[in-house]
Amino acid sequence: MTHVHFIGIGGSGLSAIARLLKESGYKVTGSDQSLSSFAADLQSIGIQIFVGHHPRNISGAELVIRSSAIKDENPEVKAALQANIPVYKRADFLGSLMEQKIGIGVAGTHGKTTTTAMIAWMLYELNRDPSFIVGGTLNNMQVNARAGKGETFVIEADEYDRMFLGLKPHIAVVTNLEHDHPDCFPTFNDMYSAFEGYVDLLPPDGTLIVCSDDEGAVTLIPAARRKGLSVVSYSIQGEMTINSPQWMQARTMKPNANGGYDFTFATNMGMGSDLVNVSLQVPGEHNVRNALAALSVASVLGLPLQEAA
Repeated sequence: MTHVHFIGIGGSGLSAIARLLKESGYKVTGSDQSLSSFAADLQSIGIQIFVGHHPRNISGAELVIRSSAIKDENPEVKAALQANIPVYKRADFLGSLMEQKIGIGVAGTHGKTTTTAMIAWMLYELNRDPSFIVGGTLNNMQVNARAGKGETFVIEADEYDRMFLGLKPHIAVVTNLEHDHPDCFPTFNDMYSAFEGYVDLLPPDGTLIVCSDDEGAVTLIPAARRKGLSVVSYSIQGEMTINSPQWMQARTMKPNANGGYDFTFATNMGMGSDLVNVSLQVPGEHNVRNALAALSVASVLGLPLQEAA
């Protein structure tokens, strides 16, 4: 049994990987400066958490994963390097996990947590037994990660600190693209270049899925076309779907009694001209777009859209 130690385990990012590895049969330990709610949840499933950082905490570890907030001077990092124990940053390790399955990365300035959760829950309900890592807690399961035995792995692809550039997606979703995180991206062009790099991670048979209602996301389509990638666009504004030959579009949208929307959607991806009905329990037009992103993933994977909806 491989022993993996996490430095900075209490954050949402590392705690999710720790849970996934524990469920996969690894021995997992971790340390942090305080016991966060995420760390307490990990304790409840049998993961030993050390409060504070000390070289002895890595005793027996064969692999160390560090948070991006952990500096090189951290005593556990130094002890691991001196002992020739491999030390990974979060994104690099996620990439190594992702390439073992059909990786689905969900990026965007807004909406990526909700969209990742929708995709993960959809695949779970379709009995695909997905692995997933979400930036928040999946309400239906009350966890932020899961190790499934199926062929898909859904990850929230965070652009902060260019984390998503370490991933290995086969399907890349971009919900929108606006300037954010000026500490990492001083200008919009800096951020755009990072997202172009994210698209460039896709293999030759990969697929880019973009919201064609968003001007920033649409600007990534030429980069995908230069690579010869498949492109799917989704929209609640039909005139913008001309940006890609494969599209999904909401046709009728009406508020429902649950505070969400009932809508129908059409697509030219393997369904003919049939309209499919969807009833959302979450409010806002933006969540109609997020649902269309999830349904686009289902279509790319060849899953029955009537059941996915």
